[in-house]
Amino acid sequence: MGKYRRVNVSSGRPLEPLAHYSRALRCGDMVLQSGTTAIDPDGNIIGENDIGAQVDAIVDIAKGTMGEAGGALEDVVRTRIYVTDVNQTEDAMRAFGRHFRDIRPAATLVEISRLARPTQLIEIEFDAVDGAKDKARRISSGRPLEEQFGYSRAVLMDDTLYVSGTTARDPDGNVVAPGDQYTQTRVCFDIIGAAMEEAGVPLADMVYTKTFVTDMAKSSEQREAKLEALGDDIRPTGTLLGIPALIGPETAIEIEAEAIIGAASARKNFYTANEREKARGYARAVAVGDVVHVSGCTSVDPTGVVLSPGDWAAQVDLCHENVQQALEMAGAKLDDVVRRRSFTIASAEQNRAYGEGPGWFKDSRPVSMGCRVDSLADPAMLVEVDAVAVIGAHADIEWLGPQGSSGTPPS
Repeated sequence: MGKYRRVNVSSGRPLEPLAHYSRALRCGDMVLQSGTTAIDPDGNIIGENDIGAQVDAIVDIAKGTMGEAGGALEDVVRTRIYVTDVNQTEDAMRAFGRHFRDIRPAATLVEISRLARPTQLIEIEFDAVDGAKDKARRISSGRPLEEQFGYSRAVLMDDTLYVSGTTARDPDGNVVAPGDQYTQTRVCFDIIGAAMEEAGVPLADMVYTKTFVTDMAKSSEQREAKLEALGDDIRPTGTLLGIPALIGPETAIEIEAEAIIGAASARKNFYTANEREKARGYARAVAVGDVVHVSGCTSVDPTGVVLSPGDWAAQVDLCHENVQQALEMAGAKLDDVVRRRSFTIASAEQNRAYGEGPGWFKDSRPVSMGCRVDSLADPAMLVEVDAVAVIGAHADIEWLGPQGSSGTPPS
């Protein structure tokens, strides 16, 4: 057996082997669930036009497939919630709270442009760590919504701090500096920093960020504010996504983060040849021990030119080539990836069917999610892919199918 026990779980849905992903996955003491929507085994949507019912169905699916990997919902430390209509947030979070009020993971909720079908209203990712129910430390901001809707400002489990998606709100819940992306970014990092300080984790231990903005044309403002907040030395990975809306019409930005205790001295930051990422406030990849975070990769070349404009399939391949190159710099393989996320702009034409083209993950099938967003950093970019890998996770994969049956490894 490899260094980390790796178990891939299939739900039996036909898209999973075609698109080379698993519904759930164990790697060591982590159990991850792919972005999951409310679809039954026959491909029918559960709870059409009822986002609460879709949350219930998603949680039920996750409970089953994470359970096949030996995990438990009670050990969930982070969730990411993607809705197609932010006006349904309260209904979604009320349903979420019924399941997670006593678990209180870190949580991010944003509006995306769309999912695969118009009646799919929500997609959720789950990250769990064995024993978190009893061992995790949950950091609260004291806002009533956190307790009501079942999430925490941050969750510290073992050596990793998971920070919820953070917006610029004052203690009374009012949006600070309405519509001002620069000021809101500074406030977000102040709030993130305060949560990290309460957990006893220095800002220099931050290894990962994901940033959602409602106006990509103003994204240089968040970049300037991020550089000021992080200084010259702190360079986490980063993914920047333009989305239709966040909670509250004046909310311009939401940032989630992750830190690993001791990363300030143990981290290895990796950049492309000209280190263009460094001046933009992020690293191409960050490795701490065997864990490697890879920033959102696009089809941009080392000089900043977007390659294959208008060709979604070609850009997808370039994204994965760049992910692979980043991993190789860190001493990891593409098959060490345990979670992959793909973000495609809403107007892009998917000009290649699933199962066609290079099988980037045909032998390893990490958990995955994909959705449509409004925009990426350059108008010519059609898709962006980020990833998390664990060095050695490619070895000796166990394959499980539905209800614990033997899974089908790649041929």
